[in-house]
Amino acid sequence: MEGELNDGPVRAVYVVLTHRNWAQVRRLAGAILASSPDARVLLAHDARSEVFPAHVDDPRIRVFVHGLECDWGSWELVEATLRAMERARELWDPQLVTLISGDDYPMRRLPDWEREALAASGWIGEAHALTYRPRWGRRRGEGDDRLNRYTFFWFRASDENRSLGLPEWLRAFASRVRRALAVRLEPVFGVRYVARGRGRYFGVRRPTPFTRAMPCHIGAQWVALRRHELDVLLDEDLAPRSRLRRFYRRTIIPDESALVTPLSWRSAPADLPPVTLYQWDPVLDTTITWTHNDLDRLLASGAPFCRKIDADRSGALMDSLDRLIA
Repeated sequence: MEGELNDGPVRAVYVVLTHRNWAQVRRLAGAILASSPDARVLLAHDARSEVFPAHVDDPRIRVFVHGLECDWGSWELVEATLRAMERARELWDPQLVTLISGDDYPMRRLPDWEREALAASGWIGEAHALTYRPRWGRRRGEGDDRLNRYTFFWFRASDENRSLGLPEWLRAFASRVRRALAVRLEPVFGVRYVARGRGRYFGVRRPTPFTRAMPCHIGAQWVALRRHELDVLLDEDLAPRSRLRRFYRRTIIPDESALVTPLSWRSAPADLPPVTLYQWDPVLDTTITWTHNDLDRLLASGAPFCRKIDADRSGALMDSLDRLIA
């Protein structure tokens, strides 16, 4: 069976989603290969803000410029991920593919983790089923309303700069009307603002592929897949003309659901630490940067990567991790 352990090294590929900071990304790729010399690294790069070198001095590293505009919460993030996974499969015939970001950094000896992942009972990652019951009227529904991200057909609003000529009181009034309608008509109509992404969306409820036995799931997009899981995901569940791939194109923040939902339909994630350990600041709505003060906590987690790493604030931390994992 594919994915079984043998006496040789694991054929592991690390797919890294990047959009900036070549120096830090190059250090990340170097740290991965210093720890796991037989691995390969594919940098799936959005080159709008920074151009990466077309060729890298280490043949184990490839730069894949996918040409997609991967704004936060966009379908293009998922599309770029799927294309990069397909490219990794074509290039290197991997047993294990791990998805991380350019803000990650390894904090375990990766060959040990790769063998754990290959021997695990399921794919590596995090996911839980979403349930939500909307209400008519002035009260929100019951459950986790993030499900509305994936049960509505979402349309991006027109350029909001057109409203800048309107009086402030009129813009405020329009905003209150939109919020009121979204609450009162929630079973059929929605409004969402993706602050770090492409702004305001309007949505209408539509039929979905989700059932009681196969619900919508949500979780971090950072996953590790063994070969048979990768093949089913790329060739069946999210194949180019599959219903699920078409469906998720018109959702918002699909990267937190599109991969983990079909994976969870087939098997639960393995009982292992997540691919990357992160901490979230709900006030700032962003990932908190790890520093050397967090070293003991990071090492105790058992996760193979940590996120978010900053070239300046995390320099001492990366130096210590380099010495521990190489």
